[in-house]
Amino acid sequence: MTVTPPRNRGWDVASRPAMIEPVRRLKVADAVAAQLSRLIDGDEYRPGERLPPERELSEQFGVGRSSMREALRSLEADGLVRIEHGIGVFVADKSKRRLGDVGVLMAGDFTVPELFEVRLPLERDAAGLAARRITSQEIDDLHQILERCADPKISDSAFIRLDAELHRGIVKATKNALLGNVMANLEPLFFTYSHHVIALPDRRARAHEGHLKIVDAVAGRRVRDARAAAVDHIRDVERDIVKHLDLGKPPLKGRGD
Repeated sequence: MTVTPPRNRGWDVASRPAMIEPVRRLKVADAVAAQLSRLIDGDEYRPGERLPPERELSEQFGVGRSSMREALRSLEADGLVRIEHGIGVFVADKSKRRLGDVGVLMAGDFTVPELFEVRLPLERDAAGLAARRITSQEIDDLHQILERCADPKISDSAFIRLDAELHRGIVKATKNALLGNVMANLEPLFFTYSHHVIALPDRRARAHEGHLKIVDAVAGRRVRDARAAAVDHIRDVERDIVKHLDLGKPPLKGRGD
């Protein structure tokens, strides 16, 4: 069964093959994300192109808007699209999907994009698991860390240590020892790049804002919101780094202190 392209020709979809099929599966969002991924990889939606609004996509795929929203967030996590809140969803440039100039940034022996590609799904899933399993004491511990982070008198190095402690606390709340070991192995790389990006304008304030949203969702046991907040937080760091490079500033390299 095919779906008639939307009436709004402004999205330039009327001339495309009718490749979108209504989804009738248990994991609706995953099925939608898989179809959209194929369309993007096949250049049905081209790099830089704005996708149709969420409502129109929902109608085309025959799914609810909540499922469509979750599918788009999944694509964003995979670097296939970028979501500009209040503006729209855009297909990521294949040559710049978390790479491009930002690939020169180093965290030890790895680039920062490589670190993010591993860190993003791990922290996204950790936030979701924590929202399901966190205890009251663990919630109090996270709030105490946030209170210390809010102190403008602490040094950047102290803030970074608290940042790591917060993420460590979220992983601890998952009750998954293996996930804890994996995240512990990434921590030295986290410290290396954090000592560089913390100097970017408003980075510390924006990081704290992201932490507040993650903890609020985890403490409220809102699984989907916790996962989305974790993705937004990490993507925000990437956007700041790319913006830094776009301004013509020298690449951030080195081992940190």
